[in-house]
Amino acid sequence: MKKYVKKQLEYTVDQQVLEAAECIMAQVGITPESLIPMIYAEIVRTGQIPITLQASEDDLNTARLIAASQDIPSVHIHDHSSLTRFAEDDGGY
Repeated sequence: MKKYVKKQLEYTVDQQVLEAAECIMAQVGITPESLIPMIYAEIVRTGQIPITLQASEDDLNTARLIAASQDIPSVHIHDHSSLTRFAEDDGGY
């Protein structure tokens, strides 16, 4: 007779993602409790994670913006005279 060992999982999901995903799962007739074992079984069966990891266009644009912002020089304003110099500096134009 086989003895099954079960392990309980706990995870955190953004509320909006949770509600949207559970709505889709309900339309297909499954629950998160039934989906998780299905995902694990698929990993064992195929040897692959059944999710395509790809950044969205918004994520890529955000990453590009952050990368571009790294090249922007920062100016430290610590008194009135440094504020005046900054305000009057036209950047060479």
